[in-house]
Amino acid sequence: MGPMTDWSTDNVLALAPDSGSASAGQGLASARHWTGLGASDRAIWGLCQGSGKNPYQTRIDLGEPAFKCSCPSRKFPCKHGLGLLLLYASKKNAFPAGSEPDWVSEWLAGRSERVAAKVEKAKAAEEAQVDPKAQAKRAAQRQARVEQGVAECRTWLEDVVRTGLAGLQGDAVATCDRVAARMVDAQAPGLAAAVRRVPEVMASGAGWEKRTLELLGRLHLLLAAAEKLGELPPALAGDVRVALGYTQGKDEVLAGQGVADRWTVIGQNFEHDDRGTSRRLWLWGSGTQRPALIADFAAGNQSFDLTLVPGMAFEGELAFFASGSPLRALVKTRGDAAWSGSTFAPLEQHTIAANLQRCAAALSQNPWLLRWPLLLPATRLARAGDGWLLQQGGETLPLAPAFMRGLQLWRLLAATGGRPATIIAEWDGLSAEPVGVFTAEQAARYIELVTRQAA
Repeated sequence: MGPMTDWSTDNVLALAPDSGSASAGQGLASARHWTGLGASDRAIWGLCQGSGKNPYQTRIDLGEPAFKCSCPSRKFPCKHGLGLLLLYASKKNAFPAGSEPDWVSEWLAGRSERVAAKVEKAKAAEEAQVDPKAQAKRAAQRQARVEQGVAECRTWLEDVVRTGLAGLQGDAVATCDRVAARMVDAQAPGLAAAVRRVPEVMASGAGWEKRTLELLGRLHLLLAAAEKLGELPPALAGDVRVALGYTQGKDEVLAGQGVADRWTVIGQNFEHDDRGTSRRLWLWGSGTQRPALIADFAAGNQSFDLTLVPGMAFEGELAFFASGSPLRALVKTRGDAAWSGSTFAPLEQHTIAANLQRCAAALSQNPWLLRWPLLLPATRLARAGDGWLLQQGGETLPLAPAFMRGLQLWRLLAATGGRPATIIAEWDGLSAEPVGVFTAEQAARYIELVTRQAA
């Protein structure tokens, strides 16, 4: 796969770790801030004067893209990396072709060595002998812990139902945190996440009682399925294990058959917790007319893999995790990337009703799906009293309350000018959270909203 050279401002800004970095990067996207600009067939570089005596050395490997800067920022990419790539996107002629300085070529060589070492390490780990008895013992120990956690969670849930929601309401956060911590100890993080959602739903405003009962009903279904795990069909048993918090092996997934298509990255979203940041990349296959989810995680100051960029399209294969309703996937093979200038299927295939029907079909096969992507052409923001809706013809969807309270609502309004556009949103069964938009003015130009990371 060769380096991507057809960058646009929106594509670069989609890489920003937060809205502040995006704004600061735009402030540095001018040649007057840089000296020593240059480009080779694989990288660009430049020097940017900061507050210190020596200018910051900024370099970008266009094949990933990957960034390196000598500034002390802990963000990745930093504002200098964003500014340099924004300048390249708008004025390539400002980067004369030439030999790479030592500080660029040495960095690129180091990256190649680290990639080779990583491949060797993975190969060695694959070839290392596994003690089957020790592996079976660990699996049995975890299964016993999870079974105990399931039993404890069922006891708690029965207590909630017996005493009523009002009895939980006064101390919901503390109570659910305590139960969730016990589920983590039982190595069932999926149960912990489900329990932690209860106080959030109870505080969601009018109609919270119905929504809380729906959530508790889904939790009860998971507990009942977990107790009969050995009797379930393989695909359903796999979904139950994932909902409980078991992970599926990536090597096994990649060894399976891939789904070939032209895949477009249509949106992304971020969530933060004490451990780090998780990212959800939503893809759409133009031939198969199906969605896919690439989920990854970065701990602390680690960076995400930037080889997949919102608004980008590539020919390749995705390997889907086993599920009754396959959604999460890994990239199995990938050709050269290009910025998407394509449109999506006809409107009648992507009405709000059609999207919700696809979601309902997926839930019928995997009741523990937390989110489903909605691809909504010809859709605009509309006011509804004090709130906002997504409107497509005569159909509407409520926006997520957190989205309406944040800056991203106004970014979406500014991007579309109040006119219809193709909006991508995550649907959780209650409300829609936009995670990207394609506008018609510049051949389906993609605009990244970075909803949760900017919050």
